Amino acid sequence: MNFYEMKSDWPEVKKRWEAWWNFELYDRPLLQITAPKSKVFIPAELRDFRYEETDFARKYTDPDYMTAKTLYEYYGTWFGGEALSVLSHGWSVGHALVMGCEPKYAPDTIWTDPLPVEAGRAYPEIRFDENNHWWQKILSMTRRVAQGSAQRYFVMPTWGNHAGDNLALCRGGEALLCDLIEDPDWVKNAVQTVSDAMLLQFEKLFELAALTGLEGTVNYVSCWSPKKTIAFDCDFSCMISPAQFRDIFLPPLLETMWTVDHCLYHLDGVAAMKTHLDTLLAVKEINAFQWLPGAGHEEIREWIPLLQKMQAHKKSIVCYARPEEVLPLLQELRGEGLCVCTRTDSEESGQKLLEAVARMYSA
Repeated sequence: MNFYEMKSDWPEVKKRWEAWWNFELYDRPLLQITAPKSKVFIPAELRDFRYEETDFARKYTDPDYMTAKTLYEYYGTWFGGEALSVLSHGWSVGHALVMGCEPKYAPDTIWTDPLPVEAGRAYPEIRFDENNHWWQKILSMTRRVAQGSAQRYFVMPTWGNHAGDNLALCRGGEALLCDLIEDPDWVKNAVQTVSDAMLLQFEKLFELAALTGLEGTVNYVSCWSPKKTIAFDCDFSCMISPAQFRDIFLPPLLETMWTVDHCLYHLDGVAAMKTHLDTLLAVKEINAFQWLPGAGHEEIREWIPLLQKMQAHKKSIVCYARPEEVLPLLQELRGEGLCVCTRTDSEESGQKLLEAVARMYSA
C-alpha cells in the first residue's frame, strides 16, 4: 500500500496545507495526529527487522537500515489528519561534514569537533569540495532512501542545520562568539561561504528527494508544500544580540529563502523567542514558525499569548500539545494558519479527536 492508498483523503489534505501556508482556513485547522495502528500488517521482508539492535554509525549512515526503519514505522502507524510519513534520519550536522568536519555518533544525535586551524593561520579553512567523501555519501544515501520509498514516505532535501549553526560546528561555538567580537567581518564572510555552498547542495538534493515518486516536498518539521519548502534555523542566535543576528546571520538565510516557495522557521527555546522574535516576525519571507519551547516549558497553554502574537502578524504555526489540550487550544487561537501535532494512544481515539475538531468548525 503506497501513501496515496493509505491517505484516501489526500485531495482534502493538500487543500488544507495550501491554505495553511497562506494563513488561510480551508475547513478546519491542520491536525497532525499519529497513533499505533489498530491492525498492523508488516510485510515479510520487514518481520525480522529490529532497529534497536544496531551500532550508532549504521543507524545514521546505512540507507538500507534507514529505509527499513521508516517502513517498519510506516506499516505500524496511523497517520491521521495532515500527518505524513517522512523518513527522519536524525542528522543535524550533515552540511558541516561536507565542509570538512567528521562525525561523532551518540544514541540520539551526531556531534562534530571543530575544524583544525593549520599552523600560520588564524582560522580554519572552510570550503565545500564536491568530491568530499561525506558529500558523496549524502548524495548516495538520499538517492537510496528516496528510491526505497516507492511512494510510501517522503524524504526531506536537507541533512542538517543552516549556515549559522554549521559555521558554529566548523569553528566551535565559543571560538565563534569570540570571533564576533574580534573579527565580525571574518564571521560575515565565513557564514556567506557556508550558505553559498548549501544553496548548491539543496539544488541537487531536491532533485534526488523527488525520486520518492510523491508530489510536492516536505521540510524537517514534516510540513508539506505543493512546491519547494525548507525549514530554517539558527540556534546559535540564542547566544548573540539581535543586531548581530540581523546584520550577519539573517542575510544569508534570506538568500536561501528566496530560492524556495514556502519557508518555515524553527524557533527553538525561550532564549531565541525573547531575543529574536520581533526581528523574525518582520521577515516577510517567513510563512510559518515551528514553536519548540524547550525542556520544562512544554505546557502549551503557557504559550498562548506568544502564538496569538504570531497569528496577529499572519504567521502560520506548528505547535505540539497533548490530546486533551487540543480542543481547549483551538478555542484560544484562530483556525487560520494553525497546525497542532499530537499523538494518541490508539487509532480510535485519534479519529474521535479529528471528528470533534471537525464538528467545532462545521457548527
